[in-house]
Amino acid sequence: MTLTETLPTRYYIDPAIWEIERHQVFAKSWVMVGNDHQLPKSGDYFTEQVASWPIFVQRADDGGLRAFHNMCPHRAGPIVWEGNGHQANLVCRYHGWAFDKEGLLLNARDFGAEAPAGTCLSKIRAQSWRGMIFVCLDPSTPDLIEWLGGFVDRCKEYPTEGYRFHSRTVRHTSMNWKVYNDNFVEGYHLPLVHPAMCKEVDALDYVISGEGDPRWNIHVAPRRVGQTWSGVWGYFFPCFSFDIFPGGMAVERWLPVGNDKMDLIFEYFFDDNSDDADTIVKDSEEVADEDVRICEMVQKNLVAGLYQSGSLSPRHEHAVAEFHQLVREAVDPHLV
Repeated sequence: MTLTETLPTRYYIDPAIWEIERHQVFAKSWVMVGNDHQLPKSGDYFTEQVASWPIFVQRADDGGLRAFHNMCPHRAGPIVWEGNGHQANLVCRYHGWAFDKEGLLLNARDFGAEAPAGTCLSKIRAQSWRGMIFVCLDPSTPDLIEWLGGFVDRCKEYPTEGYRFHSRTVRHTSMNWKVYNDNFVEGYHLPLVHPAMCKEVDALDYVISGEGDPRWNIHVAPRRVGQTWSGVWGYFFPCFSFDIFPGGMAVERWLPVGNDKMDLIFEYFFDDNSDDADTIVKDSEEVADEDVRICEMVQKNLVAGLYQSGSLSPRHEHAVAEFHQLVREAVDPHLV
């Protein structure tokens, strides 16, 4: 049997690869950046970074969503301060240039001359699916639901819309985003990295299945008798996943903020009848800590220079091979 090789180490440590990924992977994908519940009123906003591009999403007057790069075309000042907030008008926080609801310049405050014609904010698309807000920087990418494809129907069996927000955690990690992605799309590591979890799910029968679209898959690990961990995870390229719990779920995303830095964000949601939410969150956070620990060690070994590539398990790591092929298809045509 011919084994499939991993991505070479260069793909995890070369800043030139990261620059290609910014434009060819993240700008062309729908990336989850927040949730509908964060924007209850017109003018409410939150900020995020998408592959190092600062953006903000705001609730529009008609109840819809609007989103822009958080950058004034005058001298790159921010339109809104970072975090969550409320700002009825789009006015640069640096020099006060004002823009209309579509991002067109209304007034260049005390500029002393006519501002260049066509001056405007850089608008991006924001759309929601099941209460989760995604943005896309490339106007040629299909709308969100079309882009998600068969993943939408596959997730219908998990009725999560009635869940309420419980809590959020953010880990600022030292790793390339693909190291964490590699870890997420295989169950091979579970017995060694997650011993407590393996008391609840049968890692030997961990199955990752898709339906012909290499961008997404569903993970199922049989639940051991008498245990409460549901053993269902969903993944969508490049950096979105969900974990199903009894009466709730975690939405998990890993947003790169550089070639070797990544924010790992967990948001927990439960139904009103859940009486074990805090315990479930505690167990999930323990698993997340274990994943970060092993992944940061992998990143250190990649940087050290001895490892160049490895072989993937045909039994356990076929989804890693699919992920690596997607990366190659996006990156390789642009390599120098």
